Amino acid sequence: MLRKLPSTTQSADPTLDAVRAHFDEHGAALCTAAGLIDGEAGTARVLRLMSGLREASRLDRVARRRLVDLHRLLSLDPVIDEFEPDLSSWILLDPDSPEVGELCLLTDRLYDLLVEIGELDDERDALALALPAQDAA
Repeated sequence: MLRKLPSTTQSADPTLDAVRAHFDEHGAALCTAAGLIDGEAGTARVLRLMSGLREASRLDRVARRRLVDLHRLLSLDPVIDEFEPDLSSWILLDPDSPEVGELCLLTDRLYDLLVEIGELDDERDALALALPAQDAA
């Protein structure tokens, strides 16, 4: 059974809060989509990511990389090497099926989340740069 991420607990990291909220809403669907593309390994990838988010106090570089890697998987990124999943099974998906439509929506939402994380980082960096200037005054 898939456990929900804590959405009522706020962290000091707004990017972590945004990612937790996203996975609280879309986590089960992301597991299903990753499993559709990469089988049990895809599902396990999402579950590991969600487990790490549950225990995290901030969104670190490893979690960010896993988010990008998940987006690449859902986007059917054609780059395949020894560390990438075998995406040959995606050819068997019917482009007109509801699963593919849902996959596209989840991929777009995950992309929007990645953009939001970048914007939150920019805002936090701008605030951090402004603080020393205020102290000097």
